[in-house]
Amino acid sequence: MTAKIVVLRPLRKAPDLSQPTDAAAEIAQQETRVMAALDTLREEIGRYRGLTQKPPVFMKDGEAKLLRSDALQDARLYPNRFEMLKDMISGGIGAEVGVQTGNFSRFLLDDIGAQHLFLYDLRFDLTRQDVLDDARTTMLVGDSSSNLGKAEDGSFDWIYIDGDHREIGVQRDIKAARAKIRPGGLLIFNDYAPWSIGEVMPYGVMPPVNELINEGYPVAGFALAPHGYFDIAIRYSPL
Repeated sequence: MTAKIVVLRPLRKAPDLSQPTDAAAEIAQQETRVMAALDTLREEIGRYRGLTQKPPVFMKDGEAKLLRSDALQDARLYPNRFEMLKDMISGGIGAEVGVQTGNFSRFLLDDIGAQHLFLYDLRFDLTRQDVLDDARTTMLVGDSSSNLGKAEDGSFDWIYIDGDHREIGVQRDIKAARAKIRPGGLLIFNDYAPWSIGEVMPYGVMPPVNELINEGYPVAGFALAPHGYFDIAIRYSPL
């Protein structure tokens, strides 16, 4: 009788799931470095305030003026931009300035029911295919203010602006949009905030938007956002 030889191999040690992976460890280290850099920035700002006795306003992109109170009389507050737009818009001819992935474009098409949506961006290679292929969309590549300026006057029921966040860029988009929105239509601005925590950089949206409001165009709605990237909707109908 031939003996059967059984080779016993040591059991593989189960991975310790409590230990971070290499990627997780690298992320944790980078977070530590970022927080250290913020500590250094705060120290430098403290030194600046000590020297000048004023806040570092040079870190802002423009100076937003206080809003006139009568422009807020009929404004409504919403928990997020999706609820605001679903409440304020139904269908119509719209434009979206700044598209990127097209996820929000999909919302405008499906949930808002845009009859037709004109999309303005410098590039569309990141935009989801089902938005590009939708028969209700028209893509216009290039500078948004220049392309928007070519549209027929009064042709849009609403325009959602999320393009160049520099003050000069927002000013250009507003100038172009004002002629293209129908009377009583909505101009909606994304990222109505002085600072982006995600990019650690100033946003110049508030100054030109406040200037528009103070000309006498009322705020129709204001939408909150978890990280301070608020939305504001303005009714293009003078007080």
